[in-house]
Amino acid sequence: MKDLKKWNHILIIFLSIVAISVQSCKKDDDVADPVQDSDNQVSTSGNTGNTDDEGNITLYKVEGDKIVKEKDYKVTGKLLEFQKDTKKHEEIWNLVKKIVPEGYRSKMSEFVIFAGEKDDTAGYVIERTQDLSKWQMGIAIDFAYTGGFNADGQLAYTIIHEFGHIITLEKSQVDSSIAEANCKNFFTGEGCSRDNSNINKLYQNHWADIWDEFLKANSESDKQKFYDKYKDRYVTQYASTNPGEDIAEVFATFVTRAGGVNENNRAEKKIGIMYNDAEMIKLRNHIRGNIAKSSKNFLPAPGSWKNANTFGNKNKTHCGYNKH
Repeated sequence: MKDLKKWNHILIIFLSIVAISVQSCKKDDDVADPVQDSDNQVSTSGNTGNTDDEGNITLYKVEGDKIVKEKDYKVTGKLLEFQKDTKKHEEIWNLVKKIVPEGYRSKMSEFVIFAGEKDDTAGYVIERTQDLSKWQMGIAIDFAYTGGFNADGQLAYTIIHEFGHIITLEKSQVDSSIAEANCKNFFTGEGCSRDNSNINKLYQNHWADIWDEFLKANSESDKQKFYDKYKDRYVTQYASTNPGEDIAEVFATFVTRAGGVNENNRAEKKIGIMYNDAEMIKLRNHIRGNIAKSSKNFLPAPGSWKNANTFGNKNKTHCGYNKH
């Protein structure tokens, strides 16, 4: 997560009724697996994604409310059609603006339109400065228009999840100047989480006691067993991938689901972290307040969020966090 081309968050809304693959956000080829280093630490985000520009269509600079084209990548065929259709680029960006308030868009320096069909990626974010003050967001244009623009609110969910990564990993939440060896709190990969950061609270209260067990779950079978054992702690199965994806899924559930903490299980207590944060409540109100200005499908219906094995009607949709 420190490196720009390293395993970090990609919101991969992995929805599979049979295979239960669940949700994440990052431009990657695989489901987000924990990346362990020699000190037995793990990347908190998800997959890092491709290490080249494959699939990228157009790069924009974010300038206030506007996106200004910086680069068209060399593409052919269907991707060239997507590149020329700049009205769709603007439509996607306009949805991002409905979700990300003006004061937070300054944290986004770049916006990328890419094609996610090859690796089933719907979106990602990646830090663009070492101090975590600037981020790039990428949205897959093919995903965005599957079944119609923002069908069933799934694109909106992807953007919310990706935004959740930014607000829980940016410089006010994580200190990138502190090395892992000197970190007294949860080390995210981008840096050391600050004492009162939401991701540190999430880790200390809901991950620390099962961390060693999580690190040992290396095979797909082991990961499934880990989730089955602790499913009451997670709002979706993808949230069990690591703390970075967990908090992004918690934020997305907090925003899209009708208000309140509904039960006394660990998953609900994580949502309670958001309700105890005035800034998060303000963001939730902003996003939900835009529903009235949009179509009825602006946000997805909460549905069976606890089961985390279905989302809309798609078998596989991905989203991401860090194309590093």
